[in-house]
Order: sequence, then structure tokens, then C-alpha cells
Amino acid sequence: MLVHFLKKDKLFVILNRDFEVADDSGFFELVLRRAKKEPMQYILGECEFMSLDFIVTPDTLIPRPDTEILTQKVIDFVGDKQFKMLEIGTGSGCISVSCLKYCKNLTIDAVDISQGAIDVAKRNAEKHNVSGRINFILMDILNDYPNNKYDLIVSNPPYIEEDFLPSLMVDVKDYEPISALIGGIDGLDFYRRIVEKSREILLPNGLIAFEIGYTQSESVKKLLKNDGYKNIAAIDDLSGIARVVIGTN
Repeated sequence: MLVHFLKKDKLFVILNRDFEVADDSGFFELVLRRAKKEPMQYILGECEFMSLDFIVTPDTLIPRPDTEILTQKVIDFVGDKQFKMLEIGTGSGCISVSCLKYCKNLTIDAVDISQGAIDVAKRNAEKHNVSGRINFILMDILNDYPNNKYDLIVSNPPYIEEDFLPSLMVDVKDYEPISALIGGIDGLDFYRRIVEKSREILLPNGLIAFEIGYTQSESVKKLLKNDGYKNIAAIDDLSGIARVVIGTN
């Protein structure tokens, strides 16, 4: 926090222990915010993801390392092909913008229910010079759905069970947008909806890829299997926990 506030590097802070920060500088207001468990990323207004810097605000979830597993899978699938992708629940835009940054022939429709989130995602697309290849759509996918055709559909949807909300850490449940966290009674509402509708718009041999909660692998794979998807697989994180489920049309 001090490095960010002083606009100096870590070495400066380490070597200048006698450097005084004035009480009226505003720095200690940031300290008080953190003492109330406000996430550091919201205080600083930024977060690193896929080796890129992203703007984040309380309108968006904070990008997490687990989501890099999903993003890397998409990047590997796309490569240099001229694909069109749909991302459902774009939030800060970290997945879509990263994919565009590393896949030069990719174009994306990015959907979110929150205008605040879309505004942040647009800023991130502009920041990383990919805004010409992404179209943002304000939409509640539980009641509506895009009708274009796509080579891949990607989502890190809300997947926390309703009853689990009180047990979340304070810096999550009191600060991050609840609408981006809770996925219904069993956490699977958005997976059901996306799986049901995506068959209509996913091109042959297209990929569907989800981030999932750590207990949801079998449930999401079953949803895909029951809807006729093939090549269904779960991808583990570094701890051996399944955090991504994929399938092909």
C-alpha cells in the first residue's frame, strides 16, 4: 500500500525507513479502510491478472489466480485462429481482455447484468488496447440470451450456494458484489441456464468452459453430459482441486 501511495518501488521503502509520511497525506485513511477488511485491490483500484494490470472497483469481483486456469485453457484453445467467443458474466473483463491480448485473431461478445461492471471492463479493454475486438452487452442471461453463433462460450458465473453466504470472509461478503457470487440454492442456477441455451448458439466442435466451485465438478460435468456435450473434462488447480470444467459441442 505504501509503495502504491508513494509511487515508489519496494526497494525505496526498504532502504528509507526514516522517510516520514505526513498524517494529513491521506495514507492513513487507506490503512483504516484496510483495517475494516476492505480488500486491498479495491483500496488501490487495481489487480494483477495473467501478468496484466486491471482496474477493479466494488462493481466487479476481484480477479483471482484460480480464474487464470480457465483463461489459459481458452488461450490455448484459440491460439491464432479467427474465433468468436462469448463470455457470460465479464465483470472486470479480466478473462476477455486477457484472451484478446494473447490471441490476436479473437473477437468477443462480453455479457454482464451490471452496467457498473461493463463500464469497468470497457476501461480495461481500452487500457490494454483491445477495445476494437470486444462488444459489451448489458443483459440478464437468466431471462435473455445472445443469439449470435460462437466458437466458444466461457463463463465464471456466480456459483456460491445461498446458505454459504454468511460463512464467507468479511472482505468478500461485505465488499464484493453479491450478485456476482451467489448462484442459487445449490449454486448451479447459472450453469443450468448456460448449458441449456448454449447448444443453440455454439458452433460444431465449439468449446464451452466454466470455472467452478471446488465441490461442483461432478455436478457440472453431469449437466454437460445430459445435454449431449462431448469430451467433457475437469482441470485441476495446483492443489489438485478441479476448478475448470470443459466440453465440446
